[in-house]
Amino acid sequence: MLAAVPAVRQLLPGLLRNERPSVACVYTTRPKYLVFDGSSEQPACVVEFGETERLAAVQKVLAELSPRLPQTVPATLRCAHWREGTSVHVQQGLPGTPWFRLSDQLNSREEWTAFLERASAVLASFHAAVCEVPAWVGLVYPGMELRRQAMLGRFRGVSLSEVVLQRIEQWSVEADRGGALNGCCQHGDFSLNNLLVSPHSIAIIDFDEFGRTRVPLHDVFGLALSVRLSQGDRCPLSAHDCIRLCVTAARADDEVRREAMPALLMHHLLWRVNQCDGLERREPLRRALLRWTEELAANPELFLGELA
Repeated sequence: MLAAVPAVRQLLPGLLRNERPSVACVYTTRPKYLVFDGSSEQPACVVEFGETERLAAVQKVLAELSPRLPQTVPATLRCAHWREGTSVHVQQGLPGTPWFRLSDQLNSREEWTAFLERASAVLASFHAAVCEVPAWVGLVYPGMELRRQAMLGRFRGVSLSEVVLQRIEQWSVEADRGGALNGCCQHGDFSLNNLLVSPHSIAIIDFDEFGRTRVPLHDVFGLALSVRLSQGDRCPLSAHDCIRLCVTAARADDEVRREAMPALLMHHLLWRVNQCDGLERREPLRRALLRWTEELAANPELFLGELA
């Protein structure tokens, strides 16, 4: 934390005007440092130290998306070698309330519904910007992708019940019948945890998992399920309510057939389970996702209702 301010002063002289800026650390998978220069509502910048290759990859993504979505996707202010084999990435600070304060502002079903509609509109704009980059779009075969995640899970020692395995095979076959879908690079972790919400904007952060899958509706499911994962009973909407709200518009835009919905949701869950592999901080999430694979296999309508 102590290195964040010196790094900003060295790489971006003049950005910080306060003699003693304050720093807050946000630690999910990796620590990020929010540097406040007098204002307590919006950081002057966000600082992350890490592997050069990973931070350079994030910089490239932001370079494409930030000009297309200003104030929604942060701009890179500087990405440079720091010391001892690490680099530092300094991003633009954006306004907004983090996920753990959302329930202070949203109480009723109507308020949560309105918020999810706002977030879904931002997600649609995000995917539209992604689709402007030719290298980020292409055909996706959902049945094959679902089998791939199941196979990867077995390789990593993920134990799936016989019911889940049967559903994977059944839904893969059904998805195969519909052929390929148009897909684009997904954010990968589009969830409440990675949104900053203000009265007039919603900003998207944390692009470490961008492009690791192009399967349609992956980000949509991520947004919907993150409400239950992060808010629990503080949100009056059920998992099915959230999925229905988030999926309805996106499904029409992506031309996703009803028969493919269970396969796409199961793919989302297994993909995220596999992304948790070896990360101790994500073990509670991994257990919750595995429980949902069982519930989805036993009763798809519990999640998808009329969408299935």
